[in-house]
Amino acid sequence: MTIDAFHGFTLAILLLFVGKGLVARWSILRRYSIPEALVGGLACAFVVFILHYGMGITLSFDLEARNALLLYFFAGIGLSTDARTLRHGGRPLLILSGVAVGFMMLQNLVGMEMARAFGLDPRTGLMVGSVSLTGGVGTTLAWSDHFVQTLGIAQAQELGLAANMIGLIAACTIGGPIASLLMHRHRLQASGDSALEIGTLHSDEQHAQLDYYGVLLALLWLNFALMLGYGINALVAYPPVTLPDFVG
Repeated sequence: MTIDAFHGFTLAILLLFVGKGLVARWSILRRYSIPEALVGGLACAFVVFILHYGMGITLSFDLEARNALLLYFFAGIGLSTDARTLRHGGRPLLILSGVAVGFMMLQNLVGMEMARAFGLDPRTGLMVGSVSLTGGVGTTLAWSDHFVQTLGIAQAQELGLAANMIGLIAACTIGGPIASLLMHRHRLQASGDSALEIGTLHSDEQHAQLDYYGVLLALLWLNFALMLGYGINALVAYPPVTLPDFVG
C-alpha cells in the first residue's frame, strides 16, 4: 500500500497533533522534554510495524513533499536567526564548537571501523557517521548519490537515513533525561521570566494573531529565501563540493 505525497503530508500534520496530545497528557514526556514530533513519529512507526508483521501489509510513503518541506523548514530557521547573537556566545561557544567538531571526527572514525569489522568498505561507515548523525536528513540525501554512483556503495541512502532516525530518537530519549538530571543535580533554573528562544512551551502558550496577509507575507519571505538559496547552490555546485540544498 502506497501513500502519496499529499496524504503523507496530511498524515504528518495529524501525527504532530497526536504527539502534542500525548505530550500534554503524559507528564513524563514533558519532564524529559521529549519532542512532540518524535512522539507522533514513533506512534506512526508502531502502527506500520503492526501492519507489516501482524497483518502482512507493507506501507510505503511517497516522499516527494519531504524535500520541499525540508527546504522550508531550514529557511524558517534561517529567517528566525540573528547572526549577531553569536557574539554573545564567547568562550563557551568556542569550547562547545570544538567539542562538536571532535565528536564529528569520532563519529566518522567509529563508523569506518565498524564498517571494516563487518567486512564492508570503510567509507560506508561515513554514512552512519557525521553525514547522518550530524548532517541530518538533508546532508544524507545530498551525499547518497555520490556514495552510490561514484563510490559504488549500494543502499547508502537507506543506511544513512536509518542511522539518522536512530540518532534522532537516541538524542531525544537520552538527551532530555540527562539534561534533566544535570539541571536537578546542579540546581539550575532559567534566569528570570524570559520565554524560551528554542523549544516549545507546553503550557500557557502564546499564540500569535495572524491574518491572511501575515501568512502570505511569511510564505513570500520564505519563497524569496528559497529562490536566493537556489542561486547560491548553483554557484557552489561548480567546485568538487557536495552540499545539501538547504545550506543555501
